[in-house]
Amino acid sequence: MDSPALHLADDVVGGWLQLPGSAAAELVGSVGFGFVVVDQQHGLIGDDALVPILQALDVTGTPALVRVTHNEPSAIGRALDRGAAGVVVPLVDTAEQAALAAAACHYPPRGCRSYGPSRVAWHRRRTEPLCVVMVETLAGLAALPEITAVGDLDAVFVGPSDLALTTGRPLEAQDGDPEYEEVLRGVAEQCRERDLPVGVYCASSAHVRRFRELGFTFFAGPSEGAMLRAAAAAHLQNARAIP
Repeated sequence: MDSPALHLADDVVGGWLQLPGSAAAELVGSVGFGFVVVDQQHGLIGDDALVPILQALDVTGTPALVRVTHNEPSAIGRALDRGAAGVVVPLVDTAEQAALAAAACHYPPRGCRSYGPSRVAWHRRRTEPLCVVMVETLAGLAALPEITAVGDLDAVFVGPSDLALTTGRPLEAQDGDPEYEEVLRGVAEQCRERDLPVGVYCASSAHVRRFRELGFTFFAGPSEGAMLRAAAAAHLQNARAIP
């Protein structure tokens, strides 16, 4: 099975998975998202649950980016061996850390990824995996010019909650704080200067519209868990008798 091409500079909107289970993955994949992030960092998806989720997304033709637990070659390699179209690597604070992530995505001589029989080899040749690094700390902000200059880096992704906290702001800053929006705009501008796609997690469609105006090129979220909980809570509230 050939993996579909994924172009993160094309104003593409993606989904987000944090709950284990292939049926939920297939349902989200069937909607038509340009990609889906499978969250192993903050989600409940372990390595054993990852393969059936990736198989379900393959059925729908939806590229999967796996957010790995941390920036470590074996974690990145396991996600790619299971069939991910790429990885999202959290908490990248330096150019050296970005280079480590990029190298872990590719076999020698281009990188340091270990080769072995894996799910990838069961099918026809897949596209080269994407390496997306997260900038979500003060250190990452300071090092952004050097991070974006790293070769084999395919995109930058902003975690707006962690970035708000690390800059001394509440989580609600991502809902429209003007000073915080300037921080985000600056990240997007620096990435565009390098012709590097820049994405951001979005807790709502309103966030997608706001971050698009700030210059971001791809968007992911909210998670299926967040949407399910919000829908269940709204149903309960609407179903209760009105006094």
